[in-house]
Amino acid sequence: MTIRFEAVPNPSCRFEIWDNETGEPVVHHDRQLTFASAKSAARIADFLNDGRSHRRLALAAERRVADRDPCWGG
Repeated sequence: MTIRFEAVPNPSCRFEIWDNETGEPVVHHDRQLTFASAKSAARIADFLNDGRSHRRLALAAERRVADRDPCWGG
């Protein structure tokens, strides 16, 4: 399994968050996610990767509950 989001340097001496799945930089609210330091960019990339995993786990847990409980309105 490859890492989806990673911090990469760009030509303007900043660091951007790259989406390996789409092959494009990450844009949030019409702004490209760029940072002055590699450390800041890496921290956000790690957050995006971990956050995505947690959402997937939460959805899987909700599906398991919904499968067992016919009254689940999730």
